[in-house]
Amino acid sequence: MSTLHDILWNMNNEYLAIRAKLIAENVKCTRKADYIDVIKRGYEGDGLMAVWRSLKEVEQQAVAEACYAPLHQHDATRFEAKYGRKAVFCDLPEPAFGGYRSARDEAKHATRLNLLLYPDPAHRGYCVPHDLAQRLKCFFPKPPDAAVRTFPDPEPEPGLILRHTEHESLAEVKTLLRLADQGMLKFSTTTGMPSAAGTAKIIDNLTSGDWFPLEVACEPDLPKYCQQIGFIRPVAWTLLLHTAGLIGMAGTKSRLAPAGTKLLGLPPHEAIRSIWNKWLENRTHDEFNRIDQIKGQGSKGHMTAKQPRREAIVEALESCPVNEWISLKEFSRYMQAAGHEFEVTNDPWKLYICERQYGSLGYAGFNDWNILQLRYILCFLFEYAATLGLIDIAYVHPEKALDDYRNLWGVDDLRWLSRYDGLRAIRITGLGAFCLGITNTFIPRKAACSVNLSVMPDLTISAISGKLSPEEVLIIETWAEPLSANIWRLNQERALDAIERGRCAREFASFLQERDEQPLPETVEAFCRTSETNGTAVRCHGEAVLFECRDAATADMLCRQKEPDRLCYRAGETTIAVPCAHVPRFRKCARSLGFGVV
Repeated sequence: MSTLHDILWNMNNEYLAIRAKLIAENVKCTRKADYIDVIKRGYEGDGLMAVWRSLKEVEQQAVAEACYAPLHQHDATRFEAKYGRKAVFCDLPEPAFGGYRSARDEAKHATRLNLLLYPDPAHRGYCVPHDLAQRLKCFFPKPPDAAVRTFPDPEPEPGLILRHTEHESLAEVKTLLRLADQGMLKFSTTTGMPSAAGTAKIIDNLTSGDWFPLEVACEPDLPKYCQQIGFIRPVAWTLLLHTAGLIGMAGTKSRLAPAGTKLLGLPPHEAIRSIWNKWLENRTHDEFNRIDQIKGQGSKGHMTAKQPRREAIVEALESCPVNEWISLKEFSRYMQAAGHEFEVTNDPWKLYICERQYGSLGYAGFNDWNILQLRYILCFLFEYAATLGLIDIAYVHPEKALDDYRNLWGVDDLRWLSRYDGLRAIRITGLGAFCLGITNTFIPRKAACSVNLSVMPDLTISAISGKLSPEEVLIIETWAEPLSANIWRLNQERALDAIERGRCAREFASFLQERDEQPLPETVEAFCRTSETNGTAVRCHGEAVLFECRDAATADMLCRQKEPDRLCYRAGETTIAVPCAHVPRFRKCARSLGFGVV
């Protein structure tokens, strides 16, 4: 940290003279040492208090924040976000966009704030000299931390949509896992993006569909070169499940990984928390890639690590109140004011819009917080946090929702900078509080069964009233084959396949009983018991290699020996089976008996 004396000696006489005149009138000096003496005498005794009291309120706030900041530095961005106004060092009007003021003009019109905030010789910007900061702290307490402002409900707005996401995600997570288990959730294992067929299947099984109706997300009348919102929730769910290692592809069909099978046995809220934590740790997928109007992201080495970005947003969410609405503008302001900042790229010159040279985001004003960081925040919240049910959302169509990018080069034909521009407000849900660690428990509301089933002794299942949810249909079709609309028959092959993949027949029997007013028929209970028993009758203990001996006597000799006896098993008159892991030892033991193994 620099002292006042060090800072003053690093300044030239022109700037020293300006500060000396702010302290004392009619200063006549020619030597640097004389100017420094005048300035330093102005802080002696009660002089520092007099200087402090002569500042305007906003200037005092800027000095107070700097005195308690690391290295006593003035953070202009954080200060403006916290107090809603800038600390003014020069009383000249702000230059127009792209304009500038010379250092000499700024010095000639310096405000009294320059008496306590000096150019930092070690860093860019301003700081309070260390020795002055220690004395100034006696005049005022530490400023309060930044706080986020909430409101009861979003104000009505044309086209505003409210989505309460918690119940949707809790109902959907296991539905999609079962969908993958049945081979219907198709996606690219390279990009993690769902195929057209996979997207259609996901949308059919989402409780309330995508954030935008299909005709809005993919407007049929627009030319192909025009911007389309496209799909959001199907993309998010596929990436979330794939990144968590829960699903994969076997040929042309999806498959449920062992981790996905295990997750099916957990309550939905714990499954979602596991998926959320896996997403925060993932290094493969970058949310910013979905801001597809900003090009140049594929260049190596300039995009920042993904985890610190997510951590900054999560830390901001963790300090927000639960079940209270927060506007996105306010959340963005709070992140900057509270120091939850992050960078998207280390070299904005490599990012561009439309054309690499003229549209580069490296130009001044082209890579501001609202262009890069805010768009990343919008995508992270709208596509992933909301899809998992951590936040409720209020949003509109992205067209003309934000106009903060209109001064950029090459945006004349763009309807929006990102498909997420319409996000207006968020509200942390009870599920979100559980996943974020704000609360330690989550008690889901158990939804009453709205469907009545009829389970008959001939193993048929019929829906006699109400409408089955997509998840309920998938559960039934895991164990039973469809005969017609709303009618199924329990199928032994499907049941055995379900048991082999980790399903539990007792849970399925409970599922049926909850939806049938009559006790389950004995034939159905026997079917479930038999499936549970026979489904695990044969267990796989690994692969083995078969060796054919020249005659039964050789096989007998090998199997009678103490060492080979632990390594091989008789599989016929002249055939021996050896577990793959034991083959090298078996060969060695056979040679010790005088037999070669070819």
